[in-house]
Amino acid sequence: MSVLLPKVQSSLEHLTATHVALGSVIVFVLLCLIAPDRYIFASHRKGIKEVPGALPIVGNLFFLLDIASKRRRFLDEFLRMQTSIGAGGMPWAITMPALGGRVTSINRPEYIRWVQKTNFENYVKGPYFQKSMGDVMSLHGIFVADGEVWRKQRKMASHIFSVGNFRTHVQTTIQRDLGKLNKLMHDASTKDTPINLPDLFFRFTLSSFSLMAFSADIKCLPSDVASLDKVVEFAANFDYAQRVMDERFVDPMAGFTELFSAQGRKMRRTIKALHNFCYEIIDLRLAARERGQAQAASGKGDKDLLALFMEQNLGRDELLPVVLNFLIAGRDTTAQALGWLFYEFSKSPECVEKAREEIHEKLGAGSDFRSMAYDDLSSLVYVQACFLEALRLHPSVPKNLKLAVKDDVIRPYAQGSSEAEVAPNAVPTTQKLPDLVIKKGETVTWQDHTMARMPELWGEDCEEFKPERFIEKRADGSLGIKTYSQYLFHAFNAGPRLCLGQTLATYEGCAVVAEILGNFDVKYDHAALKNDEPTYDDSLTLPIKNPYHIRVQARDD
Repeated sequence: MSVLLPKVQSSLEHLTATHVALGSVIVFVLLCLIAPDRYIFASHRKGIKEVPGALPIVGNLFFLLDIASKRRRFLDEFLRMQTSIGAGGMPWAITMPALGGRVTSINRPEYIRWVQKTNFENYVKGPYFQKSMGDVMSLHGIFVADGEVWRKQRKMASHIFSVGNFRTHVQTTIQRDLGKLNKLMHDASTKDTPINLPDLFFRFTLSSFSLMAFSADIKCLPSDVASLDKVVEFAANFDYAQRVMDERFVDPMAGFTELFSAQGRKMRRTIKALHNFCYEIIDLRLAARERGQAQAASGKGDKDLLALFMEQNLGRDELLPVVLNFLIAGRDTTAQALGWLFYEFSKSPECVEKAREEIHEKLGAGSDFRSMAYDDLSSLVYVQACFLEALRLHPSVPKNLKLAVKDDVIRPYAQGSSEAEVAPNAVPTTQKLPDLVIKKGETVTWQDHTMARMPELWGEDCEEFKPERFIEKRADGSLGIKTYSQYLFHAFNAGPRLCLGQTLATYEGCAVVAEILGNFDVKYDHAALKNDEPTYDDSLTLPIKNPYHIRVQARDD
């Protein structure tokens, strides 16, 4: 008997292993039958074309991994899929395990309006943003948060964007840095030294926003060209963090691999450095408050953004996401738009001359030139149109996604019987868009970068840099800025999440254009631009991957 027991036990173990293996095969086959052409948790939807080549259970995972491994750029792929699968401006879908299943691309203002306004509460940033960005931007940061946390931060921040504040502290701060910019470019002109222009714009916006929002002079915008060789560590660190956060959205294994990889180790060091930078700003203000200086450290009468949040008795750690999130908001949008605008200027010298003519007419020339004030913005119509057209073609936030909280049906014409009512000034069309069934837990995405290149929205010349697109003749014969639906020209987001800093970005961007073109000739190395054409980097925003250099010649020389 004792001899038989081990044999019986061995047989039972073998039988159990066989059953487990057989059961696994049966389950696998059943799952393949259930999901032969999609990710297992993605429900199939008739009438909407999907990215081909999806495999059982994993869906389009290997398609996405192939893009990443071959360093193909995701925005290029989004545009290609829209052109082929979503031909005619129609929606399309893909299954992505990293995003929990089915993802529907809605590159039409009719759909975006529903998601960002009509049924706004049903579409949130959700766990994907938290997983991908939470360790950097904080779960309570305005870029990541939903619901009441987001509303509270937005309401508080809105106070510094008043017209009165623009005419006082905002204008004073920007004009201070315009003076530094002018000195730096005169120095570059005298020494005939090349300037990394996109980097200079990042320095300008970081300097001006940190002062106006937090009363912190971080000394990243020098007055001499030689000092531009010194790297701005905060900017370099955040650029790296953005690229990693962007990868996390499509890599389902990122949370695991970063525990052991070199990228993960560098990311942890980067996050620590970013947070320490922000803590330095916070600690200076907390120390000032302890000394009885409750207002901004600069001593100005109006409260800045940090002072407003400090009044809520937030602690050091609670102030961290405020400083970090708003520093990024104030730095990236305007700087990237300017970098792309001056690249477009390199290909369109006629636009430069038109802009300069308007600048000299409104702001003077030579010794009579004055830096642009906030109230000049409405009179610089062509300059503003150039800035907006650069943002249309090169949106600083090129893509977005939202998670559905409940089942929904997106009805593109529910609150407007025609295209003209939903998206005024879009290209007229008789095309009928389908309703979209969106299930709880599914994701919708849109890409402003793709929309800018859709002739269905912007006409056959959509890929051309054409500032006249934003200019209209008014009833009295004067020229003004042509307005588009915020769901069509989407560079500043839309609905309740419409960018608070839209006016600030436009004023600051136009003021920089006026300062440079009004006082300097910009000289491009066209051979270098042809051999190494500026292109975007895959990131959360749209930085120029290979920044270009320019030389300047002072016009009063």
